Amino acid sequence: MQKTLAIRPCQKFEGHTDLVRGVIHLPGRQRIMTCSNDGSLRVWNLKTGKQIGDAWGDGKKGVFAIALSLDGKKVICGCSDGAVELRDIDTDKIIAKWTGHNTYVISVCWNRDCGRVVSETKDGIARVWDVESGKTVLAIETGYIGVHAAIYSPDVTMIATSGASKDSIKIWDAKTGKLIANLEGHRRLVYCLAWTANGSTLISGSLDCLIRT
Repeated sequence: MQKTLAIRPCQKFEGHTDLVRGVIHLPGRQRIMTCSNDGSLRVWNLKTGKQIGDAWGDGKKGVFAIALSLDGKKVICGCSDGAVELRDIDTDKIIAKWTGHNTYVISVCWNRDCGRVVSETKDGIARVWDVESGKTVLAIETGYIGVHAAIYSPDVTMIATSGASKDSIKIWDAKTGKLIANLEGHRRLVYCLAWTANGSTLISGSLDCLIRT
């Protein structure tokens, strides 16, 4: 009789008081950062499971999404009040705060050179921000009731978005916002997207319990 191997957690991180929305590795791969509906960002020691320092944030608004810049120096945060915050990893200082969304920000993603950030919200609009100026350089009206994920292709020429509609995944020109393609197949909300390294294949995960390529 074949034995079934049990998968058990090797570490447990306790401290958040509400739903944890995002997790990222920090430079060195010895720490992770988490964000939560409780309005905090927390840094953890992977080996011990202990929180490092005090929680970040004011606790007044949920932090629904985080993404680390490729140089490992900054983190972008999507907040429940519709703001997108840029924070310094070493000091936890807010470098910039960008406003324009009308509802909570669900997902954020850097482009390859960290000069642009795309953010997505329940208002169905994906916004591209210029990091240096903090201005919206492109607003894509996706046609979704809500956008749940938006990511740059590896070559930064395209942005893939997902939401709740029969055209559950759409591909856009990253410079013009022009629709390039609709990818149909999922029967329910698509929550997550990922490109392969060469940008030739997109992977999607959905509430219909399927992963598609």
